[in-house]
Amino acid sequence: MKKITIIILLLTLTYSIAQKPNKFHLERATMLTNYISDNIQLSEDDKQFVYNVMLDRGVNATKQIRGKNLSQEDKKAIYRAEYKNAATKLKDKFGNKKGSKIMALSNEARKKNNSK
Repeated sequence: MKKITIIILLLTLTYSIAQKPNKFHLERATMLTNYISDNIQLSEDDKQFVYNVMLDRGVNATKQIRGKNLSQEDKKAIYRAEYKNAATKLKDKFGNKKGSKIMALSNEARKKNNSK
């Protein structure tokens, strides 16, 4: 019984550590959310939802790519899948038009940030 408890504790700890976003993900999600909220009126709850979606998008893509020595094509496929996943979440919450606008603004913010 003691061993099972220790194993469960270690697995939970490992899982929680693996899920933590790094500084880049946090800054990127903040930048995207701020850009989006500057261009579309969002409540604080909606802004937090958008932040969480953008953060999950980056973290999930990194988790799937990191340490796997994938080709550029494979990485692009993962990024596309995470983009679609984020778009679906946003469209479910805000509707097709506003969800699409949010994703378009996130791309615009990303491109502006990358060109700096």
